[in-house]
Amino acid sequence: MRPRALIAAPPGDALASGQPHQLDERQSHHLVRVLRLAEGAALECFDGAGARFEAHVERADPKACRVRLGARLQADTESALHITLAQCIATAERMDWAIEKAVELGVQAIQPLQSARAQVRLDAARARRRHDHWQRIIEAACMQCGRDRLPSLAAALPFDRWIEGLDREAGELRIVLDPRAETRLSQLRIEHSRPITLLVGPESGFAPEELRAAAEAGFAAVRLGPRVLRTETAGLAAIAALQALAGE
Repeated sequence: MRPRALIAAPPGDALASGQPHQLDERQSHHLVRVLRLAEGAALECFDGAGARFEAHVERADPKACRVRLGARLQADTESALHITLAQCIATAERMDWAIEKAVELGVQAIQPLQSARAQVRLDAARARRRHDHWQRIIEAACMQCGRDRLPSLAAALPFDRWIEGLDREAGELRIVLDPRAETRLSQLRIEHSRPITLLVGPESGFAPEELRAAAEAGFAAVRLGPRVLRTETAGLAAIAALQALAGE
């Protein structure tokens, strides 16, 4: 696969063949210093909203690399399932891993949650920094795995505030992972037309009152198997299993 770069189109505008674009310093450094692309080198560019183009490097500047778009490419790398991962915030490396791999597996939205037993507490300033960091992880994961649509990343919310704000009449399938649940994930009926929200707890698991609140909000408690998985593993295993059940 060719090297890839993300170009955010101006609001209300769209990318088009023949356009030149200057990349930001972070992506310029990656293409020129890390990947060692020189003037004339071929790559692909995408806009994060589904468009992909052939491109070549016009100016190999590690601080302000300029590319020119070529022909638009047709590609479909999105999952047929619309999965929102509601992931309780874990320690830095585990949360980063969960987000990166969830993007690679095809989730369309990510909602970080502050839960009662979480080992990580974020004040407003730290939450903003983490959000920016997670956004960069999402962009890098899309560049690596060939996705052309960036999954949406919501601001971190306290669990109780998020659960109370859910639409009780929504027709989505709501799932919460609980290793003590009687129902197995494989027993669920998965339909492509029905969105899924997958709720995953922190390292120490959900508090009993959180599981009760989830049940009241329509979440079905399911288990993956006889073993207890880490938070950064459980959600990813569930996403892969849901896609397999849907025939992906």
